[in-house]
Amino acid sequence: MTLMTKLKEMIPWKRKPVKMHEGILVRDDINQFFDRFLRSPLETGWSRFAGLGSGIEMYETDEHVILRADVPGVDPKQLNVTVRNGILCLSYEDQREWHDGNGEGSSRHYTAFRRSVSLPEGLEVSTAEAACKNGVLAIRIPWSPEARDRSRTIVVPVD
Repeated sequence: MTLMTKLKEMIPWKRKPVKMHEGILVRDDINQFFDRFLRSPLETGWSRFAGLGSGIEMYETDEHVILRADVPGVDPKQLNVTVRNGILCLSYEDQREWHDGNGEGSSRHYTAFRRSVSLPEGLEVSTAEAACKNGVLAIRIPWSPEARDRSRTIVVPVD
């Protein structure tokens, strides 16, 4: 159903009650319309961070907790990685201005994102390591010796 058809069905003077999910669908269609309108094929800034909405991937091994985040086109020197109260925070902010030589044109570009993830207990955060290669940030945080001792593998017998 097209956006205009949905809007015509929701006109108040028709006295037709509007269901909540129909209003949400119209809102989503309008948001998609403006997203497409604002996204220019000539400007790389809009689509450059489209994949960053997925967040941070985390998995555990016997020795480490490993976190990975896709950060395409991001300068690793401008990434901020912090851990506070058991929450790892990844943030980035970039602001650029451009002026042409004769003062007739200018442009300003601002990009920012912030992602957070709760960490499991028992990590040695002070010895964490991070590396960024080919647009992928990888963070390795080792388990503390106490946490390793509390963990044990349970063997499941096969009949």
